[in-house]
Amino acid sequence: MSNRIVVIDDEVLILGFLKDVLTNEDYDVEIFSSANKAIKYIDENEIDLVITDVQMNEMTGDDILNYAKKNQPKTGVIIITGFGNVSHAVRSLQKGAFDYITKPFKAKEIIYRVRRFFDEGGSESNTLASKELNLDKNDTSNELRPLKEAKSPLPDKKDDVKFIGEAPAIKRLLDILPQLANNMAPILIQGESGTGKEVFASLVHNKSKRSNKPYIKINCANLPSELVESTLFGHVKGAFTGAIADRDGAFHAAQGGTLLLDEITEIDIQVQAKLLRVLQENEFYKVGSQKPVKADVRILATSNKNIGQAINNKEFREDLYFRLNVFPVEIPPLRDRKSDIPILTKYFVDQYCYKYDYPDLEIDKKMLEYLEAQNWRGNVRELNNKIHRGVILAQEDGLFKIDHIENPIFTSLGMNNEDEDLNNIPLMTIEDMELHLINKALEKTNGNQKEAAKLLGISDRTIRNKLKEKE
Repeated sequence: MSNRIVVIDDEVLILGFLKDVLTNEDYDVEIFSSANKAIKYIDENEIDLVITDVQMNEMTGDDILNYAKKNQPKTGVIIITGFGNVSHAVRSLQKGAFDYITKPFKAKEIIYRVRRFFDEGGSESNTLASKELNLDKNDTSNELRPLKEAKSPLPDKKDDVKFIGEAPAIKRLLDILPQLANNMAPILIQGESGTGKEVFASLVHNKSKRSNKPYIKINCANLPSELVESTLFGHVKGAFTGAIADRDGAFHAAQGGTLLLDEITEIDIQVQAKLLRVLQENEFYKVGSQKPVKADVRILATSNKNIGQAINNKEFREDLYFRLNVFPVEIPPLRDRKSDIPILTKYFVDQYCYKYDYPDLEIDKKMLEYLEAQNWRGNVRELNNKIHRGVILAQEDGLFKIDHIENPIFTSLGMNNEDEDLNNIPLMTIEDMELHLINKALEKTNGNQKEAAKLLGISDRTIRNKLKEKE
């Protein structure tokens, strides 16, 4: 048995897209929106390749990777994510991932990487970053105490979705929540990335009369550009190349319930016109069909962009904006609600101690003062990530301190460049990441390929080949 692939992602429509694309390439594909169910399937079957998202509710892509390497070492893993950066890519590859791809990606990109996995002999082969790259001989990150096997995640019940905060702006939002929830009007939720727009949208659905009906979440920024319309409205067989069967879209899946269009300003302006028609006429058309389908769906939308500017730039339709903006909601950035930082910190600490079955942690007062002094460009998501990291590193101390969240091994690739903030490096492909690292090494060695190769722990021939590939 060969060429069997398991795909894990909690976005069901992305799962459908990947199943169609890979099945059309004659791969044997099983898809899972539940990571726990996927793990059980992997245990009971011989799997060649796992393709997994990073940010999921039950466990992360890193957890899947660690589990596969420990229990199915011959199984390859490709990481896909909408939140990738260079440092995380390198760590994933050093841990044994075959490849790493960031959303949004096109069908041909995932096909290329999957073909390369099988063409290069599966998990026995790997990319430069994982097989040959050793950035810092003294790096002790791999010597950190491994995570305990995560126990069952926090219960995924409607009442467990919380918007944590007591700042005046947050209290006002929570006070008006019942009125927002108990009607059919669209809601446009705006705010910077990481402020909690999706959490607030989930609360709206959970507190509504539709709470027992489907709640479908679509990240518009992650949709493959050629399949945006099909993902939203579905398609009929033969509607376009690769449409090998009829498929329902998000509006069909959300019938009777709620559809969240996350980062709606990323949708192509031509598709925006069709969204406007749904809001006006409560019906839609599958791609390739002339038969209207009634839409009993409440629309929630989010955006982290300046929509007025997007309208001026002809990137977003003004009429769609007015249709969506019946209830405008603005989620404040964390820097404007710093009084909530101690509450959020305690909540996240308790959450991760529970998830990993760790003892309760005491939080150092100096660390809270440090957290309150930060700017938090990544908002609550950034705080959450730092607390997650710190809880893991603080276990042996029993006291959660500053050095647990600001450990230098997470801010350097071993190249001693203190001025470069890796979190600000743009998302890039594995090939571009490799070239970036090679170029940084060449800069440090004044163009000497042999010295750069020593710094990276690879051969100078590898450097020459990689540079030649990019010519």
